[in-house]
Amino acid sequence: MTTRSRDAATVVLARDSASGGIEVWMLKRIGTLKFAPHAHVFPGGAVDASDSELFPLDGDSLINVASVMDVEPLKANQLMAAAVRETFEESGIVLASNRHPTTWSEQDRQDLLLGRTSIAQLLNREQAHVHSEDLIPWAWWLTPDYVPFRFDTWFFFAPVREDVEPRHVLEGEAVEARWWKVDEALESNRAGQIILLWPTLR
Repeated sequence: MTTRSRDAATVVLARDSASGGIEVWMLKRIGTLKFAPHAHVFPGGAVDASDSELFPLDGDSLINVASVMDVEPLKANQLMAAAVRETFEESGIVLASNRHPTTWSEQDRQDLLLGRTSIAQLLNREQAHVHSEDLIPWAWWLTPDYVPFRFDTWFFFAPVREDVEPRHVLEGEAVEARWWKVDEALESNRAGQIILLWPTLR
């Protein structure tokens, strides 16, 4: 019997390392989670009902982005909204701006977690937008049907500016979070020191 999958979004936060190469932000998931306990992952999670609200997108049009992803515009909106929401919930980074970088408060984060507001509402409140070049559809993965918890996941690539620093959200689903140089993460996975799921490894 095939297990039904949930739509989800994951964001690869990346920046140039001061010592050369690329760094990515990864979280180590707590061991009590049903899906991927102890694994090192990028920020992300399942699509929520509030992610269906149309949010302000700058740069390329939603129709064009949906065409690149080969999904309907509504699904593209849901996935991008989930990507922005989960990134803020899990790292404190807002992948949006107006004329200046946009920041939201801890109260905003709690309101999102409790369903009292949505990403679209926060963006509209700040007259901010998500730019298509700051949230780039990069890869699509579907959990195999033999896994009890399946996710139909789009990975987005998000370059991070030098003046923006994510943080480890203590009460979240991770016991630690930090920047990893790509080569360092791959070697640590080979040595059995960390767990990278196959999509993360790829």
